This record gives sequence, structure tokens and C-alpha cells, in this order.
Amino acid sequence: MRIALISSRSFGQIVRVGEDLLARGGFDVRRVPDSERPLDAPKLARLVARERPNALIAGAEPIPREVLTASPTLKLVQKHGVGVDNIDLAAATSAGILVTNAPGTNTEAVADLALAFMLSLLRQVVPAVESTRRGKWDRYMGRELGQLTVGVVGTGRIGRAVIRRLGGFGSRILAYDVIQDPSLAATHSVKYVEMSELLDESDIVTLHIPLMEGTRELLGRRELARMKRSAFLINIARGELVDESALAEHLAAGGIAGAGVDVFATEPPQSSPLLKLSNVLATPHIGAYTQEAMEAMDRACAETVVDIFSGRRSDHVVNPEVLGRWTP
Repeated sequence: MRIALISSRSFGQIVRVGEDLLARGGFDVRRVPDSERPLDAPKLARLVARERPNALIAGAEPIPREVLTASPTLKLVQKHGVGVDNIDLAAATSAGILVTNAPGTNTEAVADLALAFMLSLLRQVVPAVESTRRGKWDRYMGRELGQLTVGVVGTGRIGRAVIRRLGGFGSRILAYDVIQDPSLAATHSVKYVEMSELLDESDIVTLHIPLMEGTRELLGRRELARMKRSAFLINIARGELVDESALAEHLAAGGIAGAGVDVFATEPPQSSPLLKLSNVLATPHIGAYTQEAMEAMDRACAETVVDIFSGRRSDHVVNPEVLGRWTP
């Protein structure tokens, strides 16, 4: 029987559909025990060497070469999510290991959270709730989303879903992406601009781009300084897209009004300077955490693993150059 090792913290924790599909597909499903967490690369490499899995279903933990080469039985790494920046793709490709992901499964959930951050920050929902619980009756002045300009950085699946939602509010929408979508611009009255113009003009900047070498610390001190003092930054993509120290300094000095942050450079972010600031809404990487998204993601991951080991084609392979020399 083939073995599927689950290192993702969330796979199978909300719904059982994924584990059930793997079991019916002939896999012995084994979970990394809670006693082994938090996972780092050496710990996961030891687990892979011990369990000798054929497939690894991974979350956000690092998957470098030492994990990928820890057992000759490992043939597939399935990301429980979309971004594969935590997986050494070059090492996987060199070792003949397929890497797959689950695109589109969490799009609506993440877009919903982006709007939740915007509205919470604009209407000061969290301080108003805390004030009321303390027995006060403070009236917090807010702003209306439909009267503001929102800059959407990245117009892939999630960026487009955010834009669709903003259309219902009537917000002016600016967008930045290296690959522009003319149909999106025409249908939703989106204006593509350079990054500098987006930062200068937006009341809210929301990030929806993958982490890669060209986007690491896309927003540093210089870029943050371009934003309005009344503006808000939303980052529910990857923590490394923003220089956290620079953002914390900027927020503390009133350089921008606030930020909504669901992702951090190091997770859990126990030492992040952002956690000490009252104008930061910080959440524990919950963008994909809805019942619907988890079910869709678990199902997609399990179906991809079963399909590939059954010799069927999958559209979710990230390094297709391995296919010509891949064997189960």
C-alpha cells in the first residue's frame, strides 16, 4: 500500500473528504503528530525518512532539498494551498519529484477576508467592540469604502475576486500587474497603473501576488513612504512581500493609518513588531479557513494525488518538466 504523509496542519482537520478519498485510492494516510510541531526542515526530513511516504501533502512548512531527498520513495509533494514558495522547486525537479497545488480552491475565502479587513479598518470595528465591552460608549468615526480608491496589486484569481466585490461598493479601482487583463479593465472599470501611481493615489492597498524573487519585500521603506498618511495596507498573500520592520516603523510613526495582516515572514509571528501596534489587525493566516474552502482544497489535493498515482493527467502540476521521467 502506498503511503501519504500529511504534514499540512489543516488538511483533514475540518472535513474528512480528503482523507477518505486517499484511503479509497489505496493510500495509508499518516499524519504528522502534534508533538512534532512546529515543523522545521530537519524535523520533517527525519519524519520523511522514517515514514517513507510516496506522497507528502504539505502546508506552509519549509520543504527544502533535505526533505525532498530524505527518502527515495517520495515521488510527489502536493501543496495544500496554492503558493509553492516554501518548496524548493529546483531540487524537486532535479530529484524527479512532482510538485502539485490546488489553485482556485480558496479564492472566494481569501477575497472575503480582504474585504473584511477593509471594512473593519475603515469603520474601526475592533476598537469599537473593545470600547463597548469596557462599558464605554465612544463613537468611532469611519470612512465609506465606496467613496475611496482601492489599489489591487495582482489581478490573478484572488485579485479579480476582490475587484468583483469592490464593484458592488462602487469604489474606484486601480490595479498593478506585470500581466494586464484588458477584459477585466473593461468589465469592472479597472485602471491599470504603475506601482508608484497606485501607491500615491490609493486609500487602500491590497496585495494579491505570489512570493518570488522579484516580489520579495516589494513594499519597503521607500514604497511605504509614497502612501497617504490616511491609507491602509492589506496583506493576506505572503508576509515576505513587505518589509515588516519598515512597516512597523511606518505605522508607529503615523505614516499610514493602519494595516490588516494575515501573513507574516515567520509563522507563528511571536516576535513580529507588528503585533505590538494598535492600528494593526493581525490574524493567524486564516485566509483559506472557511468550511467551503477547506472542503474544496482537501478534495482537490486528494484527487490530484490519486489521479497521478493512477496514471491519469492532472492540470495542477507545477513542474511539468518532470512528467516525462516520472514513475510512481
